[in-house]
Amino acid sequence: MSWRRTSCWRLPALWAVGIVAALVAGLVGAQPMDNDYYTTSDITLLRNVERYHIVLAEEKIRTKFYSSARQDLDFVLRYFPNHPKGLLLMAQLCADGFTQHCDLDLLFEKAIAINPNVAGTYVTQGVYLHRVKRYREAIASYQRALAIDPNSLNGHYNLALAYLETKQYDLANQEAQRAYALGAPFPGLRDRLKQSGKWKPVAAPQPGSPGAAGSGPPTSARDGRPAQ
Repeated sequence: MSWRRTSCWRLPALWAVGIVAALVAGLVGAQPMDNDYYTTSDITLLRNVERYHIVLAEEKIRTKFYSSARQDLDFVLRYFPNHPKGLLLMAQLCADGFTQHCDLDLLFEKAIAINPNVAGTYVTQGVYLHRVKRYREAIASYQRALAIDPNSLNGHYNLALAYLETKQYDLANQEAQRAYALGAPFPGLRDRLKQSGKWKPVAAPQPGSPGAAGSGPPTSARDGRPAQ
């Protein structure tokens, strides 16, 4: 099938889903905004928002409909300011320059205010700050995440990357060792430390100590770049 033919099928499909999303938006409009993703009791609202806006935003980003994807993500974060995928996708759009007039600092302030006890929100904030080269602030965000969840694989992995960027090699190695002990599957961080001559394996942490049990592998780390 040619590119033209594929595109002709894709655009009507997006429009059709967009019509459904608009209808859902009308139904959702009467619902309260600023819900906590992690504690909400309105599962129907959450499912509708994810099905008709998160999924659609991901497809639009993939097909480079960035401004339309931004509208979907604005909608998601209006109802769930700390939605993890919504925040990550918005950070991707804004930090990489695919959309303008972003105020990600304000978005993260609001997300944290909704529920300040979620480590993942601070990790995602750190990834955003890391991508725009605000490394010191990224380090502070990752550290806040680890204060909440000392066994956050993503927190340790990304903190190690931020320490590398600021040439704090011993600290980078410490965090890298914790991340790999927790099961980090990507070699990029280890490779960068080896290239710098700073990779120094240490004994795995004892069960029950910080770094003894993980919270899942990095979801987007490649070649030593920040993961969420």
